[in-house]
This record gives sequence, C-alpha cells and structure tokens, in this order.
Amino acid sequence: MRYSNELLFALCYFTNRSIDLTARVANGRLVSYPEYLSFFDFCHHQKSAPLEPNVIPFLGVEDKHLRNAMTANLRAFSKVSPETIQGRVRRLRQYLEWLFDEFHGGKGVTDEVEDRFHKLISKLKLDEQSFGRNSDFNPVSSTDSVIPDSVFESLKEMILPESKHNPFKSSKVRNYLIVSLLEQTGIRRGALAKLKISDCRFHGSYDRISIYRARGSDVSDPRLEKPNQKTRSHEAIVNRSLMEQIKFYIDHIRPQFNQCNTHDFIFVSEKNSKGTAGLPISLKTINNIFNKLSNSLNFKVHPHLLRHKWNEKFDAAGEEQNVERPLLEDMRRNAMGWSPNSTMGQTYNDKAIQRHTVEMMRKHQELVEQKNEGK
Repeated sequence: MRYSNELLFALCYFTNRSIDLTARVANGRLVSYPEYLSFFDFCHHQKSAPLEPNVIPFLGVEDKHLRNAMTANLRAFSKVSPETIQGRVRRLRQYLEWLFDEFHGGKGVTDEVEDRFHKLISKLKLDEQSFGRNSDFNPVSSTDSVIPDSVFESLKEMILPESKHNPFKSSKVRNYLIVSLLEQTGIRRGALAKLKISDCRFHGSYDRISIYRARGSDVSDPRLEKPNQKTRSHEAIVNRSLMEQIKFYIDHIRPQFNQCNTHDFIFVSEKNSKGTAGLPISLKTINNIFNKLSNSLNFKVHPHLLRHKWNEKFDAAGEEQNVERPLLEDMRRNAMGWSPNSTMGQTYNDKAIQRHTVEMMRKHQELVEQKNEGK
C-alpha cells in the first residue's frame, strides 16, 4: 500500500504538470533536470500543499505580500518526514528504470539517451541516500538529546492513566502501555503492532517479550496495512511491573471488545466508529496517539524518536557501568535486532565519541586558562 501511494504521488505530480512519463521514456526525452528538481522540492511537502511556491491559494486576501507570506507559511507547515521523501524519490527512480527496461531493454538506444538516463538515475540515487539512516535525527550533535530530559519526563508523567495532564478521554491504559513499551524496549512501531499474547513470557522472570521479524502470511491479521518488522527476531526486556500491567490489560480490558476473540494480537482498537472495536490496532492509530501527545507537549515526538532515546539511555547506562565500547556495541546490536555486521550502531558510537572529545577539549581549555591566570 505504501509503495502504491508513493508511486501514485509521483504519477499525479507529473500528470498535473502535463508530463507523460511513459511517453517521455519511450521517445527518449526522459525527465529534464529542472523538472526533477521541481518534483524533488514537492516531495518535501504533504499532498495538500500548493503545487508551486508562488501559487496564491488565499484569493480572499487582497494584500499581495500577505498572501505570499501565508502561502510560504502553509508550505512550511506541510513538511513531511525524511523517510517519506526518500520513499517518493525511490519509487520514481524504480518506475523510470522499469519503463526504460520495457521500452529499451535489449534494444538499441543512442549513447546520448543512455548517458542522460544513467545520469538522471544516479542523481535520484544520491538524493535517496541523503535521506538514509533516519536523517531527521542528527547523530553528530553531542550535547543535544533527541528528546530533552525535561520533555521526556513530562511525557512519562502525562501518559500515566491517572495523570491530570493525560490528553486522552479514553483508551488511557492501552495508550500508556504502548508508549511505555516503546520507551523501555526501543522496538519499532511495526514490531509493537505485531505483538501477540503468545509473545509474552508471563512466567519465570516475567520480563521478556519475543520480537519476530516475519510471520509469513498471517491469516489471523485482518488489517489491510499489515505492520512490518525490519530487524531480526530477538527478545526485548521490560520491567516486571510493566509486564504485570500488560497482563492486566489482556485479562480485564481487552476482553471488553468482542472481536478480540478472533485474533491473538495484544493491542486492539477500542472505538467502534467503523466496526473495528476489538480488531488489531492500526499503525495510523499509533501515529494519532503520538500526534496528540506532541500537541500537549508542544514538542514533536514519534515512535522512532523513542527508539533513539532508548539508545541514548543505553549509552549512559553502559558508561556508568564501565562497559567497554566494543562489548557495548555488541549488546546494542543484540537488543535492537541488528545483524552482527550492521553498522547502525555507529550513529550512536559517533555521538558518544564526539561527546567525550568535547569534554576532553573543555578540560584542556580549563587547564590552559588556569596556567594563564597563574602567570
């Protein structure tokens, strides 16, 4: 569904510009560099944003400068995530490559057309790569946290079902468990939506949840947009108290919704506006939970940001216990479900190295200043 929506975004954009991609590739005209740059700029915005920066949608406002300012403001607030931009560019590239192979694969094509095509594809690939590794997170910022500690503490207090600052009128226990699980385990949104009752170890240490990469064709999952788990299967550790709260939700709250008996997924929809009460929670619902929390916090927070915060806390705990960096990185790969050869941990390793470098430089500067004062 996501891939089709990304391709539809590209096709609608070029259709609105009276650019027939199929004909362009067939006759070798392709897409010009300025035309692609215009598309790339629009990829940064929601579908509802003005197609052009100079298009004035506020016809009821007479002052031209005010209309321009309002349009610029509208585009600024319509920005999408780097992952969305990357997906849109990738889908256009793959579609152009498919078209080129359909019309020219195995057939003679001029060197000039082939050269222009490869240059265009190379440009698209470079733009894709520039949005890799969740580029909305700045890995080289050694002093700033992805979520300031004060905001993080406010979030943990706000999500408590009994908190007077809790922004939800219903589903307070479920939403508290969702945020708490993401915060304590660092798992992805898709992994959380896929969690089943049978994944929880409600015995022994009473603190482990199995995270599976794929379940094949899960006939028990009625969701049209089925959640996906990218990383390897692994076990996540949670506080025993949180595990007990999950068990309470499963035993006493989840059964209140009849359709919960049709599947084993833990978290279910608790509203029946579309007859979905008791069915597995959707990814959109999880996003809506965080959108509401963001508005109350006055700080943009999303599920993946808690994954980054988990890694920050993991680093701090490792340093406090004097765990050597290579061992710490092995432990991180295991906890995150990354492969042994994964370089994802380098993002956090670079941040830790830079933080230590800044601290060392600060101490060196203090020594220099003390020597200068003694002269």
